[in-house]
Amino acid sequence: MVINVGVIGAGPWGRNHIRIYQEIENARLKAVADINQNALESIKQRYKFETTSNYAKILSDPQINAVSICTPASTHFKIAKEALLAGKNVLVEKPLATASKEAEELVIIAKEKDLVLAVGQVFRFDSNILKIKRDLEKGVFGKIHSISLSRVGMENPREDVGVILDYAVHDLDIMCDVLSERYPIEITATKAHLLKREYEDSAVISTKFGSGTLGYCQMNWLIPEKIREFWLIGEKKSAHIGPINPELEIFESSIAPKYGDLEMFKLITKKGSSHKPKIEKKEPLKEELKHFIDCVENKKKPIIDGELGLRTIKMAEAALLSAKENKTIKLDENGDVVVELQKKVSA
Repeated sequence: MVINVGVIGAGPWGRNHIRIYQEIENARLKAVADINQNALESIKQRYKFETTSNYAKILSDPQINAVSICTPASTHFKIAKEALLAGKNVLVEKPLATASKEAEELVIIAKEKDLVLAVGQVFRFDSNILKIKRDLEKGVFGKIHSISLSRVGMENPREDVGVILDYAVHDLDIMCDVLSERYPIEITATKAHLLKREYEDSAVISTKFGSGTLGYCQMNWLIPEKIREFWLIGEKKSAHIGPINPELEIFESSIAPKYGDLEMFKLITKKGSSHKPKIEKKEPLKEELKHFIDCVENKKKPIIDGELGLRTIKMAEAALLSAKENKTIKLDENGDVVVELQKKVSA
C-alpha cells in the first residue's frame, strides 16, 4: 500500500521531509504548502509535485492520507487540529503545541477519529541513543547516577517560543525515554532573556527522578559553536556522545565503595579503558518518517505519539513555571504540578 503524503511548511526542516518522503518506497509525496512564494519557487524548480500557498488544499484532497506539519511552533495546534478534523494522519514537528491544553485536545481528537498522531522527536531514532537504551535495559551501566545534555549554538532565535520549548523538549524526552521514567518528580529551572525579548534565549534545567537519578540540560542560542553533548553516569560504566562528532564512547571507569580493615568504608576510583562500539549509522529523520508511514499503513501506535508529545510540553511548562517563580516544582505521576517547594538557594 502506498501512503499519499502532503507536507505543510517548506522551510529548512520541511525541505528535509520533502527529500526523505521521496526516498521511502511506500510513500508518495503529492503536495507541499507554504506561504513563502520563494520557497515554493525553489521547490518547483527541483520537483514535479503540486505546490500551493494554501494548506487547506492539502487537507481537502481526499487522496492524501497523511501530512507532515513543519511550520512555526505557534501554528502547530491550529494546523494539526484542522488536519485531524479533515481525517488526515498527522506528524507534527516538536513541540506538538505551545500549551498542554492544546496538546490534550489534539490527543482527544486523534483518538476519537482513530488517526495516527505522531510528534517529531527525532532523537528517539538516533542510533547512539538507541544503543544506550538497549544497554541500560541489560543492566550494563548499573544504577544511573545522572544524565546530562547540552544543546547550544548560535542560531536565529525563534519568534514564537523560547529555548525551553524549542530545545529542552528534546532533552527532557530523551531523559525519560532512556531512564524508562514517566516523569521526573521535581523540576528546577533558571532562564535568561539576554536578548531583551519576550522569550528566553538561555536556560538550565535540573530534574530529579523517582529512582534517585539526577538530570541536567542546558540550552541557549548564544554560544558561537553548535554543540550537542550527552553524558550518562552509571555505577558500573558511563556513556558519552561527543559535542562535535556524535560518536558514542563507553567508559569502564567508576567510583565504588571498598571495605578495608575493621570494615572501614571508603570510596575508590576504578579506572578502566573506554571503547567506541560499532553502530550502524542511519539518518534519524528518515527512520522517523519511515516509522510514521508504517504506523499509518498498519494502524500502529507511534513510538512517540500525542500522549508523549503532551508529556514533553507538561515538563517544559513546569520548567517555565519554576524559572518564573524561582521555585522547585514537584510533579505527580501524570506530570501535573503537585506543590511548589521551597525557593531555590541563591548563589
